[in-house]
Amino acid sequence: MKMKSLPTKMPWRSLRGKLAKWYGSAKRDLPWRRTTDPYAITVSEIMLQQTQVVTVVPYYERWLKLFPTWEALACAKEHDVIKAWEGLGYYRRARNLQALAKAVMREGGRMPRSEEGLRGLPGIGPYTAAAVGSIAFGLPLAVLDGNVMRVLARVLALRDDISRPQTRAKLQEVANDFLDKHDPSTHNQAVMELGATVCLPRKPLCLICPLKEGCRGRDRAEEFPVKSRVAQMKHAEIVAIIKKGKRFYCEQVPEGKPWHGLWRFPDFDSARMERGEVIARIKYGITKYSVTMQAVSAKWKVAVASQKVASAGPCAGAVGAGDLQATGRYLTADEMHALAFPAPHRKLIQFMQRRSMTGALLPSVFLT
Repeated sequence: MKMKSLPTKMPWRSLRGKLAKWYGSAKRDLPWRRTTDPYAITVSEIMLQQTQVVTVVPYYERWLKLFPTWEALACAKEHDVIKAWEGLGYYRRARNLQALAKAVMREGGRMPRSEEGLRGLPGIGPYTAAAVGSIAFGLPLAVLDGNVMRVLARVLALRDDISRPQTRAKLQEVANDFLDKHDPSTHNQAVMELGATVCLPRKPLCLICPLKEGCRGRDRAEEFPVKSRVAQMKHAEIVAIIKKGKRFYCEQVPEGKPWHGLWRFPDFDSARMERGEVIARIKYGITKYSVTMQAVSAKWKVAVASQKVASAGPCAGAVGAGDLQATGRYLTADEMHALAFPAPHRKLIQFMQRRSMTGALLPSVFLT
């Protein structure tokens, strides 16, 4: 499919001025906007990827108390880093952020102040390099994220599919033209703020938009941007709730699996387990999948329950050998609270705790 040509002679200079004036009076007071510390700015940018501002704020503030510097993060235990990230999802971001901290410390504790230097660091792609480079160091680099693409696609009334690399490359050129090279920090934050608060995906607030006079798509804004939809694949899974006294059997996810390093309830395995009642159902999304997770009560089959396991990794010795299975251990409520669990499994923990507190067998529920 041939790329349509982009409109020419856009009044970028005029639009820049209107955008900056609007941002000066309308911007939200966010904690990462009160600092020029490259570390804090980097933390905020990585947390904000695929996560809403309202969710990020408490995580950001808690993170900086736990790991206030590159050095503190570089020296932290991975478990503590993952636990601090618990609930934000996309846990690779947390590991990449710690890898970045270690790389910065190897370079003397200071981030490079060039696009090339930033792009050479682990976990820093084009967007993060532009965001951190412009906001922390004043580099004339234009950001291009979902909010910016939506704003520019509407201003241009662009009919090309923004999911295509060619369209994104063209929009990057447009973003570069639009950029205020004298104040790239304010400009980039202003465009992203406009997309987040005014140029919304649905029901955009065109009447109060500072770019409305130069926007070619203002009367049909919801037609833009054009983006091909990829339907999520449906997936069903069953997890086993195996209880012994007041403890629940959980497993640590191995390397190479989604959520690796986190803890979770085990998948139900008919070869090793006997199935009981359905306790709860949870729907969640992960990458391209829409997952329905069913939690069932279960117990070990006699042959499995009688096995003696010599070692259970770093947690061996916490409980008796007869209690342990090859990849996990029984955990108390306090132990589960101290460990990092994926959000769907954390919801199950909270439900099971409420269920225990009532002293009654609650009916199966659908958790959201």
